[in-house]
Amino acid sequence: MEALRPGDPRQIGPYRLESRLGSGGMGRVFLGVSPGGRRVAVKVIEAAHAEDPRYRRRFAREIESARMVGGFHTAQVVDADPDAPEPWLATAYIPGPSLRRVVAERGPLDRDDLRALAAGLAEGLAAIHAHGLVHRDLKPENVIMAADGPRIIDFGVARAADATSLTSHGVVVGTYAFMAPEQVLAGPAGPPADVFSLGCLLAFAATGKGPFDAESIPAIVHRVLNDAPEVDGVPEPLRALIPVCLAKDPAARPTVGQVLAHLTDPDAGALPKPSLAALLTTPADAAVPVAEEGATQPAATMVATRAYVPPPPFAPSPPVPSLPRPVDVRRRGLLIGGGAVVAAAALGIPAALLLGGGDGEGDTKKAKTDNRTPRLASFTAPSGTLSGHTQGVRSIAFSPDGRYLVSGSDDSTVMIWDVAGRRSVQTLRGHTSSVLGVAFSPDGRTVASSALDGTVRLWDAGTGSPKHTLRTDQFGVSGLAYSPDGRFLAGCNPDIRIWDAASGRKLRTLTGSGNAGVDDVAFSPNGRTVAAVTDGFYKKAPGSSVLLYDPATGRRTGTLAGHKDSVRALAFHPDGRTLVSAGNEGIVRIWDYPAGRTTATITVGGGVIHGLAFTPDGRRLVVGNTDRTVRLFDLATRAPAGTLTGPASAIESVKVSPDGSLIAAGSGSGSTSDTNVYLWKAR
Repeated sequence: MEALRPGDPRQIGPYRLESRLGSGGMGRVFLGVSPGGRRVAVKVIEAAHAEDPRYRRRFAREIESARMVGGFHTAQVVDADPDAPEPWLATAYIPGPSLRRVVAERGPLDRDDLRALAAGLAEGLAAIHAHGLVHRDLKPENVIMAADGPRIIDFGVARAADATSLTSHGVVVGTYAFMAPEQVLAGPAGPPADVFSLGCLLAFAATGKGPFDAESIPAIVHRVLNDAPEVDGVPEPLRALIPVCLAKDPAARPTVGQVLAHLTDPDAGALPKPSLAALLTTPADAAVPVAEEGATQPAATMVATRAYVPPPPFAPSPPVPSLPRPVDVRRRGLLIGGGAVVAAAALGIPAALLLGGGDGEGDTKKAKTDNRTPRLASFTAPSGTLSGHTQGVRSIAFSPDGRYLVSGSDDSTVMIWDVAGRRSVQTLRGHTSSVLGVAFSPDGRTVASSALDGTVRLWDAGTGSPKHTLRTDQFGVSGLAYSPDGRFLAGCNPDIRIWDAASGRKLRTLTGSGNAGVDDVAFSPNGRTVAAVTDGFYKKAPGSSVLLYDPATGRRTGTLAGHKDSVRALAFHPDGRTLVSAGNEGIVRIWDYPAGRTTATITVGGGVIHGLAFTPDGRRLVVGNTDRTVRLFDLATRAPAGTLTGPASAIESVKVSPDGSLIAAGSGSGSTSDTNVYLWKAR
């Protein structure tokens, strides 16, 4: 306990507040006294959170959940006012420290105390699950070590077992070190998720550390998704119990009834024997819940479980012959030092994914979208990171030979990396605000960068010295792209601009975006088309569409309409006829762009899509999501082909190396975002 602070309330409802008991994600908890002198714990939701209807719904669920389970296993609800300006809940006060505090002050529990803790928690979870609820946030802070046994508290994230998922502002509810793999990736959170958390909590009580502890959140997430748990030092019977509770496959975990049976009679055979496959494999048929109304962020957005129906095949359109390049530009490597290849083996977890797509028939109006979202699986950890920026990475690009990568960050710098050596070889300084776009020229000699400061800067890639500074406007340029022959540089927002790549002279402005902002720009493989995608902020044409132009003349050659919300990213397929676009909907549209029609769609899920790229052979589509994953799809079948994990912030940009061996992603925007560039082996 601690004394009340300035600004803390002195009275909530009929309860006089005496001291602070703690604080959490939604509010503060106080020790209060009723008019009759009974002690209560009063939880008060902060006014800022109370203004959000979702938080009020969450708080109301907490009250309902705690009342359903009762006071034997939880703190009994005695009073509440969920409609108050600062909603509050009063429960019976249970004297006793949290499990976190007990372990911190006294060290790990002995064998008898561990067994009693495990049995008490399993009994409490059994009561919770018997009422059709899932706690979803079982951790040492939420277990009170009362004199009559452990009590499970804080039902702030409890849900009905078959209810829709809870969302929050870009955060997966729960604490990563005690969350099941399906929760970490915003997947299902049924009773098996509580069993996984129970296993983590018991390992913590037995050893003083979690079975997946690491030095950073990304490292913890990686271990939860990929590694077997560490249970050294855990005594029997928990040593046999905990690894089974921590199986990656929810179906391989015991029920709490089996846990209780094992604790009562360890030789009764109530538990399955743990195997490496159970510890490291996520199942193909795990259920996935539906996103609740009002969801705004991808990290906790779910989809309904439905039967898998294979999508019809998609074949990229026949290639269009490329026009001769007006200028013969030899592609040369950068004259910067090389380095030895450093690559750690990526860990993969094979599992199946579900996916729906369009039927590939008819024009844009007739194209159908299957709203099923694929489950995340086949998790692959990064093979390396490029670390040096101090804020989030907005944009990345490979050099033509794949030896180097350039990145632009919110820290106003542009960095050129030796990919094999995983080291920075140039830091380009000159911008005064967030760098939004970067690009390598086709000959590898020039790096272009754009920023919110209203400039596009051209740099000598070998020396880092500035070549030209191109003035734009107060909006800054969101995206940059070189034409394949190196003649043109295109930039976007709010209009599309074409510059002479050699001199930096502006050749033309391609109007037509109107009031719609432009987020990304790209050239077709033959250089005859430049495309840009627009947002839908003003709900006016041509918002939420793809605009096509002839870069040599500035003539509009087409508009691809069909998206219902802002479009953030696009990429041309190597076949010369196929283009993909995506954005806020979480849906990738596949276009036959010369014909102006949608041929298929992929409902990706995972929130807003900011990055799209193809592998050089055109067989796979790479999608960067704001749920912090990069997802791969087989383009011919539109079937999922893997999920790349590791970043701790939303993916802002994805690229594939020219030889197809590496996939790179820039993660996050803002001063508190992930500051790394992540690399994965693509083959």
